[in-house]
Amino acid sequence: MTELGDLNIWGTREGSDKSVKLDEMSLLATPGVIRALGVFLINAAYEMEVNEVEHMHLQDSIANFSYERHVDVIAINQDKVKLGDK
Repeated sequence: MTELGDLNIWGTREGSDKSVKLDEMSLLATPGVIRALGVFLINAAYEMEVNEVEHMHLQDSIANFSYERHVDVIAINQDKVKLGDK
């Protein structure tokens, strides 16, 4: 099994802008959507390592992004941004 370094997941309730630290997350999507999300995360990691990007939004990477149909995913570079318990 692969070992994982530090990982924190934050989220907001629908209609809220207050971030809360999550214990777990569930993705309810088709395999194709989960695969597209994986590609986004791999590309975000590359941009963070090579170009020192601070964060990337899924909404900026998906041509048909819609808040009615999608949830924005924000990949944040832990080497650049420190989020503490709020």
